Amino acid sequence: MVGDGKMNCPAMEAFVNSLAQRGSVFPLVLAVAVGFLAIAVAILARLHIRAQKRWSGLLSGADGSSLEDLLHQHAAERNRLSAEVESLTARVRHLEESSKSAKRHVGLVRFNAFEDVAGTQSFALAVMDDRGDGAVLSSIVGRQTCRVYAKPLVGGRSERELSGEEQRAVREATDSGPRAAVTL
Repeated sequence: MVGDGKMNCPAMEAFVNSLAQRGSVFPLVLAVAVGFLAIAVAILARLHIRAQKRWSGLLSGADGSSLEDLLHQHAAERNRLSAEVESLTARVRHLEESSKSAKRHVGLVRFNAFEDVAGTQSFALAVMDDRGDGAVLSSIVGRQTCRVYAKPLVGGRSERELSGEEQRAVREATDSGPRAAVTL
């Protein structure tokens, strides 16, 4: 509309004229549209009530606790578990560090020290830690005697001369890797 009250748009004028000519149909169309809108509002209201009930059930648990309380409990439990994991991680690091000095590399060689003694009763046992520090124990079994020798190891080497069997036991201990327990 322009300041003089007339319409500038020919399409709009045609629409208004059409409505004026069919005056009796317009209220009927308007009533049907209002009816459809009323049904749509009723459906939407019912859906809204259902959704509100679901949210209400979610926000207050079956045991009476609210979702907020459950979230706070979950956060507290998560914080407790995080602290426990940190504590366990520190303990594992400590155990790993202290296990380096544990004598967990083992090598055992059994042999016959003398031709007249059978049954591989003599042995050389090397026991050492990750750095190669430890000892070699040797037992020489004869018909009438049994002698036991111990030789220290530092860095996988001994300041005393090692027999061939003792050297094999040290190699076996070095090559075998760490063991949790010794089983013979």
